[in-house]
Amino acid sequence: MHWSDEEKARERPILQDLARYKYDEYQQYAPGRRFIESLALWLRQFETLQERKAAYEFFRTRLIFVSNAEIRHLIELAFPVVIRPGLITKAAVASSADPQRCKQVVASPAYSRILRQTLFLGLSDGARTDVFRRSHPEVSNEQLWHAYDISDEKAASMGAKLKKALKSQLGREPTDDEARFHTICLLDDFTASGTSYIRFEEGAWDGKIPKILQKLCEENSSLNKIVAKDNLDVIVCIYVAAHQAIEHIEAELKKYNYPKGTVRLSVVHALPKEARLDADRDRDIIALANDDRYFDKEVDDEHAEVGGTSMRLGYADCRLPLILPHNAPNNSIYLLWGEYRQTFTGLFPRVSRHKRGG
Repeated sequence: MHWSDEEKARERPILQDLARYKYDEYQQYAPGRRFIESLALWLRQFETLQERKAAYEFFRTRLIFVSNAEIRHLIELAFPVVIRPGLITKAAVASSADPQRCKQVVASPAYSRILRQTLFLGLSDGARTDVFRRSHPEVSNEQLWHAYDISDEKAASMGAKLKKALKSQLGREPTDDEARFHTICLLDDFTASGTSYIRFEEGAWDGKIPKILQKLCEENSSLNKIVAKDNLDVIVCIYVAAHQAIEHIEAELKKYNYPKGTVRLSVVHALPKEARLDADRDRDIIALANDDRYFDKEVDDEHAEVGGTSMRLGYADCRLPLILPHNAPNNSIYLLWGEYRQTFTGLFPRVSRHKRGG
């Protein structure tokens, strides 16, 4: 970087603090490597001092790193902030109470029943359902599962225990309709484009959300057997979502015809629109991202084609400067997440789910 002694004295403690505070916790560094080493090796790949300065300025001013502690905090907020208000409203209607008197409603038998009739499912391992369960002790372990593809045996067990719990709450045998889940909460950690959740292509709906909604409607599916036949509320709860993803998912959900009830998106922390790299404000780093010297063209494979653009500026042209602690999302610019096996190594190298040759 050709720093003067004064620049070294100013920047070194900042980098060390950033490494200790967040960046050293990234989980995909090579053995023996941490943030400072990764930063030095990343900058060395740029051929000119001007390019290295542009890359360093981008890292110092635009990078968004969501730490494990921050993800955990968002998980802790998920239930009280985005899920419980809807349950309180339903309980207030059921008990003819004032929904603004939250403490009174939460103490009511109607709320206890409606909460127990809520099923929580993970959309991926990023949902961290174990952390969600420990953060919200009011949620029973028998109404939460780490995946949405539930076996017949597990679904039957959850349904039987729901019926037993309601019998204890009501002091009588619950009806068939009562002994079903009436609210479904689908949990996940992050979305940037929203296309993996819902999209319409080649004349059909695809993505996680349509697949689950179809399972909820299929007569012989394990999920359909334990959920309400109608007036079913489905909440897609995402801990962190980009503006682009929110717009996409909400627009697609309006087009999707779900016959059994309602589907809505709830986000604990929405990234501001300004998080996306701007063609003018971020022109220097965008120019580097578009430079063939700093891109592996093999990254633009059949998986990238689904997003409709080159991966240079991230999947589906998301243009994000964002890093998650367990893995860098490919929606961020390639300069940040280029894998170790590729011709350019990112500042936070990614481990991809899709492997070449299989």
